Amino acid sequence: MDKATKTQFSMGLFVIGFAMIAVQDLKRLDSINLGFSWPFAIMFYLGLICMAIGYYLK
Repeated sequence: MDKATKTQFSMGLFVIGFAMIAVQDLKRLDSINLGFSWPFAIMFYLGLICMAIGYYLK
């Protein structure tokens, strides 16, 4: 895998992981209806894993 592709995967996974963690925190706000009821604990841990993989590929 060349360096440019590795950098794109790294940034993509890090952003996806950060978004999963941010959406998980929005469930506490009553004024925001996300429209779905995913298991937020799974989203949190998947977000952490995605962020760790993105950091590792850096």
